Formats: sequence, C-alpha cells, structure tokens
Amino acid sequence: MSNSTQSTSRKLPHKSFATEPVHLRLADICRASILNGDFSTGERFPSERELAERYRVSRATANKVISSLITEGLLELQKGIGTSVRKRRTLFASLGGMESFTGQAKVQGLEPSTEVLLFKRTISSSLPAPVRKGLEISDETSESVLYLKRLRLADGIPMILEYRWVRETLAPGLGESDVTSSFYRTLEEKFALPMTGERHSISAVLLGKKETTMFNLTPPAAALQVEGTGFVKGDVPLWYQRLYYRADRYELHNETHGPSGSAIELRLQHET
Repeated sequence: MSNSTQSTSRKLPHKSFATEPVHLRLADICRASILNGDFSTGERFPSERELAERYRVSRATANKVISSLITEGLLELQKGIGTSVRKRRTLFASLGGMESFTGQAKVQGLEPSTEVLLFKRTISSSLPAPVRKGLEISDETSESVLYLKRLRLADGIPMILEYRWVRETLAPGLGESDVTSSFYRTLEEKFALPMTGERHSISAVLLGKKETTMFNLTPPAAALQVEGTGFVKGDVPLWYQRLYYRADRYELHNETHGPSGSAIELRLQHET
C-alpha cells in the first residue's frame, strides 16, 4: 500500500463490526468522517480494496458502502482517479446545540438568504397561551413583544419557515433590518445577548395552504415542526419560536453513545 493510500485511510477510525450490520455500520463510519471534515472536498477517498483491508470486510461489502455514499452525493466517481469527496451540499440543524442557519449554509457552500414576511409589535396579553407560557409572561402582565415571520432559503430554495416572538424589553431597538440574516449574530453583536440555551419539542405536521405555497410545494405537504424557547443570561427566556422544516428535504437523525446521551440533528437531504 502506498504512502498516499495510508495517509487517507488512516483518517477513518478503527471499528469492530462483530455484532452490527456490516455494510450499514461501515457506511455510517465513512459518512461521519466525511461530514465531520476529516476529508477535504476533492480529496481522494479510500478504494473498496483499502476499505476491505482496513476493516477486514469483503470487497463486496466495501463496494456497497462506496456505492451508497455515491448515491447520497457524498462521493463522486472520477474516471482514472477513483472516488473522491464531493462538495458538500448538506445543512445540519442541530437540536443538541444552537446553530445559525446562515453560518451552517455558508459552511456547506450554500448561499443563505432571508425573506422577512412580517415584523410587527404586539402586546403579550394578545399572544396565544403557549407563547406566553414559553416566554414566562403571566396573564396579569402586559409586555411589548416583537412578532416576526421569516422564510429561510438556501441557494434560493425555501427551507425553513419561522415564526418568532421576542421580548422587546430585553432587545430594545430591534428592528426589521436586524433580522434579515443571522438572528443569533444580531443578538450577540448589537445587544450583547449570547444565547445560553434552548428548550424545544419536535413533531410531524401537515402544512396549511399558505405555508405549503411559501415552500412552493403541492398539497398535502408535511413538515417537521420545532417549537420552544430560547434563553439568555442563563435561564431568562428571550424568544419563543415555531419553525417548520420542509419534510421533503429534512430528516431527523439521532446518534446515541451509551449513557452520555445523544446527538440529534435535522439533516437536509440531497436532491435526487
């Protein structure tokens, strides 16, 4: 085996497949290495022979793995070279940690954009009960709340529809021009309010007619709804949000590592 071959295959972790479905688990390992950035875009990926030798599996199994990753769009076959890592076109919306849609899109080579569909000031007493509860505003209290609706796009394709309620007392002066890109960055840079936590729930829903139209979909259309509260200064609720991730482009993934917990993320699927 040449030095160049060794330098790439060593990037893949050692793994025993004694009690696991071999080709599926090996595909998971290779996929994770690619998505975690262990391989650069355009870098040569180990061949089926190299995978077979490293993990002591059959070449038929290794071939299944590589074929699967090519189908997913993570690898591409180049004549005379073999397989190499394709430019990543995948977004990750982590539910185990706070991430900026704008930042994640740029990292993946996608062009993010935001359409502010609505931005207005309202009173907390007029809010739906779940929103008031999420913001921890009592029924007896009257507080100014900013309500905004945004459509988040990647390469011009609508990906996320966002409804958000923000306590204006904590972000005085927040204007429509402040929410045309990364909301998190605006909070940090303009208001010195770095996010300290989130609490949300996930459910599968059918989109209404208006939402379906915004996504340029044909009804009936499904979405993954992520709803909950964002906190600053430890446990002070700043906003309540309801996000719709279009279900034809996002999947919910979960990876568990024993008692240490799990890493859950919404993953944008590759177009076919």
